[in-house]
Amino acid sequence: MLELNNQYTMMKRQVHTQVLKQFFNDTLSEDVDKIPIQLIPKQRTPTRCCIYKERAMVRYRIMAFLGVDIEKDDDEFKTLSSYVDEVLEEDKPISPLLTTISTACSSCPPDRYLVSDACRGCFARPCLANCPKDCISFSNGKAHIDESRCVRCGKCMEVCPFHAVVHIPVPCEQACPVDAIKKNEEGYVEIDWEKCISCGKCAMSCPFGAIVERSTIMGVAKMIKEEQHITAIIAPAIEGQFPGNLAQIKQALLATGFNAVIEVSEGASETCDHEAQEVTQRKQEGLGFMTTSCCPAYMKLVDKHVPYLAGRRSSALSPMAYTASLAKERYPQTKVVFIGPCLAKKEEAAHLGTIEGVLTFSELASLFVAKGVDVREMSDSDLGDTMLFEDCRQFALSGGVAACVSKRLTVGDEIAVHKVDGIDKKMVRVMKSWERRPIEADLVEVMCCEGGCINGPGVVAKPSVAIRLRGGNKAASPVASMRSIPGAKE
Repeated sequence: MLELNNQYTMMKRQVHTQVLKQFFNDTLSEDVDKIPIQLIPKQRTPTRCCIYKERAMVRYRIMAFLGVDIEKDDDEFKTLSSYVDEVLEEDKPISPLLTTISTACSSCPPDRYLVSDACRGCFARPCLANCPKDCISFSNGKAHIDESRCVRCGKCMEVCPFHAVVHIPVPCEQACPVDAIKKNEEGYVEIDWEKCISCGKCAMSCPFGAIVERSTIMGVAKMIKEEQHITAIIAPAIEGQFPGNLAQIKQALLATGFNAVIEVSEGASETCDHEAQEVTQRKQEGLGFMTTSCCPAYMKLVDKHVPYLAGRRSSALSPMAYTASLAKERYPQTKVVFIGPCLAKKEEAAHLGTIEGVLTFSELASLFVAKGVDVREMSDSDLGDTMLFEDCRQFALSGGVAACVSKRLTVGDEIAVHKVDGIDKKMVRVMKSWERRPIEADLVEVMCCEGGCINGPGVVAKPSVAIRLRGGNKAASPVASMRSIPGAKE
């Protein structure tokens, strides 16, 4: 994945913050077309060919932030203010969740392996001996790869003692676990929506920012501006995303315009209760392993690519779903907004019908800046009695779901747990093989993002930083062992 701290991320946050500031200042329709010029002034040294292309890229990022499907609705004769007026009048549908900017795409050449100048033409020549397709040859004391015969197995790179063979990937294609990214006839990136699981890995990987999320923040911003009653339900991964503790983050949300805040960890406790009962019953009946049901990208992966696992998923609802129902019970007239690190949650929320808005942590960060809210300056208030679900805050970390389910087992029960820590192409193949060779486990915890939700596509802090802010390495290892975890229900 692309390093989180980069020039594209900084520019994207500037764009988002400027749009929100103008919106809350009632100047968005009037001044939105000035943002590309303000952010890309004449004296700027362009990274691309010229400042005019860079301004065009800012324009497209504003459109995506407004929720526009650029592939379908791009009209070069249309002003940004016209798009703003449309969005403020009626929210754009969120499907598809991602959109592509063809003019930003670099039309990367195909994935390939190249021999660098580090090659010494050694006598051993392990690259030649281990190539399964005999596509390695030597001339002028250096190895060469016949790309017409190469199957890109990577054996030559693995065995070279000088690390002279380098892999040149196509970042978005490499990151997609389900091969949903392809090139059109013109060489620009396209997404196959029949395959896409909305994991967001492609958007996180493209160094040109050619794949972008269609934001839904404007709908939430309108609710705040209209002073509607809004309940923010916050994912466990929010702790560690901002320079302040959980209590300060809650206060910051209230200062931003939300009327109530509920931790999704509370709903996660209900998910764990259901999954603990279900996995116990399956084990008693000899039905084989059960997978968790919290990750929406995994749920879509099963529906589209690994249908065999449909009967293996827990029937429990996700923590977000249970928490949304809880919010409606406590505040019948409220609008529920889920705040988390995941793009796929936006599609899950649309299907549930009990959630009126979804924000990523990145969108929330822009909202904080636009509203002048500094988490560090918030009071450190009492979080209340959270003993019943405090352990579920570890849902944000790989292994956390399994640990919480195990804790809720009946005294004397024991389950074998297997952890899927991130889904990539190789892992998809492994999961498909389980139909022929079922894995020896009772509970399979599946996290689409490596390390857990703290590494989702909508985060603002690197996982290492988030873990440190959450309280150190202890939080990073919620499960001591992934096999035979005893559980005791208190």
